Amino acid sequence: MYVDMPKRMNVILLISLVFILMLAGCSSTNSGIEAPKKQTQTEGSGTKTPVEQKTEEDEKDKEPVKLVFMAPWSKEQVESRFHEGTKEKFPHITIEPTGKFADAASFDELFAQNVMPDIILTTDGFDILKDRDMLLPLDDLLKERNFDFNKIRPGIMEALRARDPEGQGRLLGIPIEDVTVALHYNKAIFDKFGVDYPTDGMNWDEIVELAALVTGERDGIKYRGLATNSLSQAMTQLSANGTDPESGEPQFSKNQAFGKFFELAKRIASIPGNWEPDIQYDFIKGDVAMSLGLIANTIPHYPDELDYDVVSFPTWPDLPGIGPSTLPLTVAINKHSKHIDEALDVLEYLLSDEQQLRMHRLEVPSVSGDQSILEQFAADTLEKKGGRELNIKGIYSLQQAKPALYSPYGPDILLYGTNYVGSQVVPFLKSGDDVQTFLRKMDEDYATIVKERQLLN
Repeated sequence: MYVDMPKRMNVILLISLVFILMLAGCSSTNSGIEAPKKQTQTEGSGTKTPVEQKTEEDEKDKEPVKLVFMAPWSKEQVESRFHEGTKEKFPHITIEPTGKFADAASFDELFAQNVMPDIILTTDGFDILKDRDMLLPLDDLLKERNFDFNKIRPGIMEALRARDPEGQGRLLGIPIEDVTVALHYNKAIFDKFGVDYPTDGMNWDEIVELAALVTGERDGIKYRGLATNSLSQAMTQLSANGTDPESGEPQFSKNQAFGKFFELAKRIASIPGNWEPDIQYDFIKGDVAMSLGLIANTIPHYPDELDYDVVSFPTWPDLPGIGPSTLPLTVAINKHSKHIDEALDVLEYLLSDEQQLRMHRLEVPSVSGDQSILEQFAADTLEKKGGRELNIKGIYSLQQAKPALYSPYGPDILLYGTNYVGSQVVPFLKSGDDVQTFLRKMDEDYATIVKERQLLN
């Protein structure tokens, strides 16, 4: 049975997998990446940016600085993600990982050891940093450095600003890598059924119809047309709030968007032979025609014998061209850090074209808005696997949906961390309830969660 609600162990496994693979890619000194030429001046101005002003001689003369990084990553993963590239730019800076999530228990543990993190991976949003009086707005600090906010892909900064727990739309963290989803399809199954492949820009109605055409039994094998993995990302395309931001009152039965989403789940499950309780979808096994999901831990690592490709995530018929609103992996800076400038140096470099290109080619989805960078996703790995050409451009052909208004009561719809809405898909399909009846049950269930949060606050 698939449950669209990754747990913390899934988070660790997912992130660990990506970064272990990155380490393998980083071990080669000849990656084939040509770094963009440096500009000596910012466009339209006569001043150099702070990063450009820092020469290697300047950096060698500086006192050593240690930045404590709070994230569930190993030392090796941090070495690959942060030190590769930055150690030449900033030889006096080292990153010390804690290997911990940014949650209350972990903060208490670090504080008991007199450890104060400088930079923090915010997998669960910025609320915990607000509670610990650590929020540091970055807008003014980055403007002082002439940082070009337009270099980030449209929609990403909006998604981050929507997460300001005080509702002011401040930038409280820097997006270092994206969480990108696509529709993956098995060409061999479509060929077996004599059906045309999916294409970029298809809507949910078209995909459901297509799934029905490639669902059935052939040569004693049952083929499923469309897996429900990551289906909850369709909900983010609708920009809907699950709770009232002021009162915390659940909105599932009151907001038509949730009914629309669960009707979609029901339609997919109602395709004869596509869904049944407790089945396991396995795209790699070769009996699933289409699967929704991440590109980071899938595309580069499908077996060579799997004849597949990708297209853009399906859209809602009344929202053509609008993709999911995904929340990128984001790093915040602790306002109590004694090394804010150094932390900004490192994080700003992580957003440079040079670094974004390097990591994107090493399977870490970029937050860049530069299509020439985006189209090179996992290029190094794919070249090593024979140079397979994939429709990477199509993945990035959609506009990111407007993020839902921030509510301190949630629920978040994430591909990492807690995902209440996604967790309810299978229970709904098993329940036999009509959509509205089930949504009212969700209201009652989540109202209890809201009360618990209100008591804690």
